[in-house]
Amino acid sequence: MIIEMAILEAKPGEAAGMREGLARAHSVISRSPNYLGSSFHESIERPDRFILYIKWASVTDHTEGFRKGPLFPEWRSHWAQYLGGTPDVLHYDVFAGDESSS
Repeated sequence: MIIEMAILEAKPGEAAGMREGLARAHSVISRSPNYLGSSFHESIERPDRFILYIKWASVTDHTEGFRKGPLFPEWRSHWAQYLGGTPDVLHYDVFAGDESSS
């Protein structure tokens, strides 16, 4: 299992639209093969900033299976119009804590 962490910034004044769009998009990404779960977070101090915490079986399941698959355009259609810049997306191996295999 890997974790995708994405940081998204809403355009000024568009945080509510981004939050609602991401909530709708959650049901889209959850249909993707080898998706293992997720949680979406809105910053308290900066309500225009969102973090998506998404679990995948592998990096390839995200980058090839989802991003290049048929669900990706539907996923983005719910929130991309509120996006103010390029998302910062990285993948992580879990090595300690509740979700680690050790």
